[in-house]
Amino acid sequence: MKMLFCVVFALAFVGAAVAGEWHIETVDSEGNVGSFSSLALDSLGYPHISYCDDTNDDLKYARWNGSSWQMVTLDSPTWWVSNTSLALDSSDYPCISYNFGGSGMDGLKYAHWDGSSWHLECVETNGGGDWGNSLALDSSDHPHISYFNQYEMCLYYARWNGSSWQIEFVDSLGAMCSLALDSSGYPHISNCGGYYNLKYTHWNGDTWQIETVDGAWGGTSLALDSSDRPHISYYYGWIGPDSILKYARWDGDAWQIETVDLTGTRDGQIACSSLALDDSDYPHIAYYDVNNTDLKYARWGGDTWQIETVDSVGDVGGYASLELDSSGDPHISYYDGSNGDLKYAYWEGGPGVEGAELSVGVGDGGVLVGWTITGDIPASFSVLRSVGDNDSEAVSGALPGEATRWLDDDVGAGVAYRYWLEVTEDDGTVSRFGPSEAVAYRGSARQIVLDVYPSPASASLSVEFTLLEAGRVTVALYDLSGRRVTTVYDGETTAGRHDTSYDASLLPPGVYLARLTTDSGSLTRRVVVAR
Repeated sequence: MKMLFCVVFALAFVGAAVAGEWHIETVDSEGNVGSFSSLALDSLGYPHISYCDDTNDDLKYARWNGSSWQMVTLDSPTWWVSNTSLALDSSDYPCISYNFGGSGMDGLKYAHWDGSSWHLECVETNGGGDWGNSLALDSSDHPHISYFNQYEMCLYYARWNGSSWQIEFVDSLGAMCSLALDSSGYPHISNCGGYYNLKYTHWNGDTWQIETVDGAWGGTSLALDSSDRPHISYYYGWIGPDSILKYARWDGDAWQIETVDLTGTRDGQIACSSLALDDSDYPHIAYYDVNNTDLKYARWGGDTWQIETVDSVGDVGGYASLELDSSGDPHISYYDGSNGDLKYAYWEGGPGVEGAELSVGVGDGGVLVGWTITGDIPASFSVLRSVGDNDSEAVSGALPGEATRWLDDDVGAGVAYRYWLEVTEDDGTVSRFGPSEAVAYRGSARQIVLDVYPSPASASLSVEFTLLEAGRVTVALYDLSGRRVTTVYDGETTAGRHDTSYDASLLPPGVYLARLTTDSGSLTRRVVVAR
């Protein structure tokens, strides 16, 4: 009797939907407008944007009212306006911090709408400079601003206590900063520090804690995840074609740093990145690709970065600002340098496959390729395969949209294969997921096996494992911080294949790690719990 022993390598794609399209529109084209844009979405998902009018040196604000864009000029200093940062309060009223110059002074200003009129005030004069600020609102809608004083070459932090601005020195050399408040209302700041270092600073309740994360020269953007841990996007390397977009996150013990994309930079061109986290704490980044003068968007799918070009008509993508809506779909404001326009792009999902998770298993029968999808049933599937560095080719033929697995029995023992799943929608749209890898063999099981499905799970979670020999076995679920959430199975077990189940409805939605521990070794698999 042939037995199939599955070793699962899962690759999940979540976040922005696969089925759908980007919508791009021009918001403002009166003069040279759109630099230093900052975007926020209100409770209806409508965009609000602050930005600069470089023709008239004005601060402007635009919002979508459901049928048209409404625009207003808020401030007209004598010299210039730059570095706007926008946040919406609990009433969806806009609040904006910005740098200004005029009337014999320059510095940092703050504007907010109270429901009937705009209020503008100076936070700091004669020293605010024009090298960046970042605004966040606390639970009382009080503004907090990090900013760089270019005359003192120092990073400062200002907060409104209900009656006055409280300003304090944070660190020397802190340009191009990004601010976020944690669940206790404490500030966290990323910035480009001295000698072109990426620095991370946070208030622990008593003092400022400051550390260097990596080398960097700018474009930093900070977000805090559901555990108040920092995630940062930034540009690494000095001005030149080899500059890269990088991403750093704190995992609780150390900084995990990786390259996202090769972007390039050039003198006189400000390259900005904007980071947001989805409900699974996965990063999404909008950024300017100077090499190609394009607006690009990258999102983490759980195993790899998925990168796409959003707009490539002319020199576009400067001062990109990203927000995710309640469905996890991206919205981006940015500058069209070729036409001097403020532009806005958003992803609108449509019917079809929204995501897929691909797995492969190896055994006596060959390689079993399986998949689960979210969204509508497509017209058809096709499994593609490659060996070594060879190009992939279709091996399954067209499979019906209801199919969930396919067995590749034309494999050689000891050969490494890579598999992709190609999805064809009813409208002809084709999307590809993968790869997942497998080394084929024939004969008895050679290693322990753990399979956890479905993912995403909402009710019953099935756990299957195969043991080489009898012994003590533990299967437990952990959160991403490494804390054990629950034990699914714990006991003495015979060799061979076993299965159990767990009620996933008992868990909060999120990403978990299922870990099998045996005398022969351990395995870990990722599982998503959704509602």
